[in-house]
Amino acid sequence: MSAKANYHKIGVFIVLGSVTLIIAIVALSGGKWFKKVVYWESYFDESVQGLAVGSPIKYRGVQVGTVEAIGFVGDIYGAELGKEDLLRYGRYILVRGSAADLTPHLTQEEKEVERGGMITAGLRIRLASQGVTGVVYLEADYLDAQQYPALDVPWKPQAAYLPSAPSTVSVLGAALHTIARDLEKADIHSITRNLDNLVLEVTKLVKDTNAQALSSRTGQVLAEFQETARQTRRLVESPELRAIVSDAAGTMQGTRQLIADLSEASKQIKIASEQFPGAVARLERTMQRIDRLVSNKGQDIEDTVENLRVMSENLRELTDNAKRYPAQIFLGEPPPRTGATER
Repeated sequence: MSAKANYHKIGVFIVLGSVTLIIAIVALSGGKWFKKVVYWESYFDESVQGLAVGSPIKYRGVQVGTVEAIGFVGDIYGAELGKEDLLRYGRYILVRGSAADLTPHLTQEEKEVERGGMITAGLRIRLASQGVTGVVYLEADYLDAQQYPALDVPWKPQAAYLPSAPSTVSVLGAALHTIARDLEKADIHSITRNLDNLVLEVTKLVKDTNAQALSSRTGQVLAEFQETARQTRRLVESPELRAIVSDAAGTMQGTRQLIADLSEASKQIKIASEQFPGAVARLERTMQRIDRLVSNKGQDIEDTVENLRVMSENLRELTDNAKRYPAQIFLGEPPPRTGATER
């Protein structure tokens, strides 16, 4: 009975230990086994020294996945590439990673559309190092899509494709390489010799220069400048100059008034010149009417003038008679004589 009891306890202990171990593994893995993951891959045209399977993949400092595989494009997709493509792309490094599926409710087509939108917006994968420790990981971030265009691959990726971008270390190394190449092209030794000669010439010029004479000339120039400034101040403060300035101000005022009057006169002349053609046209029409009137009533006018002449003569005769015989105006002429009176 004792042996059977010990076997029972050992069995219970093993079962409980196994369950506890499974629970611990699940807890430490963060439930990764029960989460749906997506796989993607990217291609790098640079060294991935320091990157290993299991390295983290971070998005702005937050880990979103891990590296699952690292290899050469030529080893995996060599059968799909031609000779030229194999020479060009075979040296690229393929890095495949996994991340939690954050959109399990979308279909595969909708996920492809969403991934295409993120690539167009500038989502890129690049190598990064953590501080001074040199731990290399992959960093996902949005960059300038025009500066870092997506690689047009001639093969069909086995997982979702995310474009890569050069790492900061690679960009910095390329810049340093360019600077070093430019320095190699520059003749540093000649520049140094020319600079030494320039320093010697300047030193010699300073030694040969008579500093005392130069100081004396500088003092003389400053004294002359001060005297000129005093004369200028006296001239500015003189009453004559103020009077001239005042007269000039008055002249300017009169000139402005004259310009205003001339402007007004110019406006009136312009108005008159605009009205003058109309007045000339009206005068021509009036003269034409007078010509037509005179030509049509010429005889009547002549008769009227003749009547006026006769009336004028009669009036003159009447006036002469009134002067000689004033009574005739009131009494009239005497009756005519009927015959001689007999005595």
